[in-house]
Amino acid sequence: MATQTHAIPLAARQPRSGLGSDLDSTRAPPALPPIPRKKQAAVLLSAFMTIALTIGYNQCYGVFQEYYLSASQDVLEPAPASRVSPPTALLAFVGTLCYGLTWAGGILVNPVISQIEHGTWDPATPSTHRLWRRRILRKLLSQRTITISGVVLIAAGFALASLSTSIWQLLLTQGFLVGLGMSMLYFPLLAPAPEYFTNHRATAMGFAGGGTGGLIFSPVIRALLSSVGGRWTLRIYAAFNLVAGLPIAWAVPKSRFAAASTAEGPERRNTHVSRALASRATFIFSAVAAFLQAAGAQLPLSFIPSYTVVLGLDASKGATLLAASNAINAVSRILTGYAGDRFGRQNTLVLTLLLAATSVFAFWLSSLLATTSSASLPLWLAFIVLYSFSAGGYYGLFPALIAEVFGIRQYAAVNAFILLVRGLGTMFGSPVGGQLLGTSDQSTAAYASIAYWDGALLMGATACCVGVRWADGKGRGWKWIA
Repeated sequence: MATQTHAIPLAARQPRSGLGSDLDSTRAPPALPPIPRKKQAAVLLSAFMTIALTIGYNQCYGVFQEYYLSASQDVLEPAPASRVSPPTALLAFVGTLCYGLTWAGGILVNPVISQIEHGTWDPATPSTHRLWRRRILRKLLSQRTITISGVVLIAAGFALASLSTSIWQLLLTQGFLVGLGMSMLYFPLLAPAPEYFTNHRATAMGFAGGGTGGLIFSPVIRALLSSVGGRWTLRIYAAFNLVAGLPIAWAVPKSRFAAASTAEGPERRNTHVSRALASRATFIFSAVAAFLQAAGAQLPLSFIPSYTVVLGLDASKGATLLAASNAINAVSRILTGYAGDRFGRQNTLVLTLLLAATSVFAFWLSSLLATTSSASLPLWLAFIVLYSFSAGGYYGLFPALIAEVFGIRQYAAVNAFILLVRGLGTMFGSPVGGQLLGTSDQSTAAYASIAYWDGALLMGATACCVGVRWADGKGRGWKWIA
């Protein structure tokens, strides 16, 4: 049977919000090449595996954080648990630094990938003494070079972390090196992925963005920490990333724009945010929403294991709840992606963010204010279920929403900037939460300030997404399904 394909001509987009040719070409852009279904499946699978290795690990760092703060850990000297005031904020920053760099690195990785795809490393006026440099760049610089280097950095970061004895060494290895490597793996594989889907883009990105990695890694890492200790867990995880990551790095897809020809040659994917684009209300609201959501969304994941222990359960139960949270998150991303394709991505995004913020005040805060652990635990479990379901919507919907609001040709530029902002938000939210917790006694009441902080951040993100909906409707005309 012949492979089915879809040819997708992209007509020139109409200017939005009063902007003209700064954002959209006056001539009709060329039709992109057809997409074989096998290629769509390959891109989706590689994106799924990439997110499992990168975002999946970041979402279960709380297991490592709880271990480092426990009396049984064998990595840090002296043990943080032996201090009068445990360095919760610094240990939280190890994870958020990695998570933040995974996203923020796109502002550097995406332009390099675009230049590699279109051969723009070559000088405009070639000269003899530059030929050697051009030849070296052509041989050494490719998407695979970047992704394979990223995998090597990830493995090296975890391996070096196993030799650490202090928190600053973990920051450099498990935080900085691993985060930089994950960014180099994540963006070359994920940046072109939305270009391969049209009508069901949100559903596809929701499937690719599932929390399967965290579902699997949380209990496995907890079991390894209990059986072989922190150092050997880090070494085993380094070897796993090397073995699992190299085949994924080799399968990096090319941007479809690299194959679209214009009169001037191959069309180049835009990777820079123009001043006109940055001044749009939709862009400003999107950036602020991304910062606030990233700052708030990671907080519960960082503290699920430790708060579960405070409620009287053991560390393995905390890891199990974190895995359950990722499982619910994985299902949610697919369901909310499908709902976004049916009922409007902006509408669905606003509702899921509002539900996430409401769950913090209605269940987590109620669990903290309960007088007994027996009363707190059911509320805490209800919070994990509701929050995990609602928080998954943002990750599944936002890539498709960027393509919808700003256009697929602006996707790489806007997405890289938004993820830079998200990286900064991630590095802001959890350390502040850790500082709020670190200054208090380790009881259920000590987490109340974190819950208030988290709820405020998510409410702010919800308000900004309402602003995106309003500004986009004002520029293009109001539609109920958007």
